[in-house]
Amino acid sequence: AGQQHAVPCPHGGPGGQGQPQAEEAGTGQGHRGGHRPGAVVGAAQHLHQGLGVAGGGLGPGPAVLQTRKARRLKQAKEEAQMEVEQYRREREQEFQSKQQAAMGSQGNLSAEVEQATRRQVQGMQSSQQRNRERVLAQLLGMVCDVRPQVHPNYRISA
Repeated sequence: AGQQHAVPCPHGGPGGQGQPQAEEAGTGQGHRGGHRPGAVVGAAQHLHQGLGVAGGGLGPGPAVLQTRKARRLKQAKEEAQMEVEQYRREREQEFQSKQQAAMGSQGNLSAEVEQATRRQVQGMQSSQQRNRERVLAQLLGMVCDVRPQVHPNYRISA
């Protein structure tokens, strides 16, 4: 017999995807494809090496690739989180400066109003202290000095 192809049999059998089928009568071979078991094993090893699965293969295995991908995703997530935090801090500082600028003018205004109020209160207190004695004397004079008079709205009925 000639050289057999080194690929797994799609019909099943040794090295294939399905179950091995019963030997056909009189052929002495596994199933209708006629693959040799040694060739199938060699083909499977060849495929594994081509995919980088076997130890010392051409590239990293799927587990290594998945680990690398997870690490890259985690790193990208951390970088994105740091960028978001930095952007939030910049916006907060900008907001604070704008708020301070707006409140600064209002703060000056309220300070001026408060100062004017203090001046008015101090003026009233000094005026009260100056006029206290005079007002008390006038009030005591009105209470103690009684002059009987008839009220102008009183009508004498006859």
